[in-house]
Amino acid sequence: MAESEKRDDKFTWTYAIWFLPYLAQNWLWWLAPKWDWWIIGLITLALTVIAIAGSICINLARRRWWRVVSLLITPLPWLVIIYIVAVTGITPDSVRFALNKQAYLAEIERTDVASGEPRFRTFALDSMFKATTSTTLVYDESDEIALPSGEQSATWQQRTQKLCSEKKECVNLYPGSDWPFSVSKVGKHFYIVYQNFIDAFP
Repeated sequence: MAESEKRDDKFTWTYAIWFLPYLAQNWLWWLAPKWDWWIIGLITLALTVIAIAGSICINLARRRWWRVVSLLITPLPWLVIIYIVAVTGITPDSVRFALNKQAYLAEIERTDVASGEPRFRTFALDSMFKATTSTTLVYDESDEIALPSGEQSATWQQRTQKLCSEKKECVNLYPGSDWPFSVSKVGKHFYIVYQNFIDAFP
C-alpha cells in the first residue's frame, strides 16, 4: 500500500483544470445573461477552495509531497496567463465584441438617421446579476465619445440626449458625476463604456 502511494506521488499540472470553472464564468456568462452569475461565482469559488483544501489535506496525510507541491504551484500558470491577457488589453467584453461584430454592424446599418448625421447606437453588454457597474458597447460614428468628459460638442450632446429620450440610446459622460467611468476603444467607431448602472441608464 505504501509502495503504491509512493508511485502515485508525482508532480502533475492536471490540477490546473480545477480552476477552469471559476475562471471560465468571467468569459462565458454572456451566453446565459439571465442566470444569477453572482451566486454561480460564489458556488464555483467555494467548490474550488474546498476541492483544493481537501486534496491538500488528503495528500499531506498520505505524505504525497509532490502532489501537495502540484496543488500549490498549478495556480501560477493561470496568473501568468491572466497577466498577459490584461497587458494585451484582451477582456471578456472585447472577445464578445469580436465574436458578434458583424451582427452589431448589421444592426447599425438598419439604423435610421438624418442625412449626413453620424450614427450612434448603444448595446448593453452587462448583466444585472454580475456586477454593480454597467458595461455598454457604443457605436459613435463621430468618435466624440472618446474625448475627455465635457469636451464633446454641443451638437453631439444634444443629439445623444435626444436619442436617449426617444430611443433609449443612453450614455452619460457629463463632468462632475459621483461615479467613475471609463471609455475603451475596441474597433473603428466602437467603444466600451464602463459606468455605474444608475448613471449609465437614466
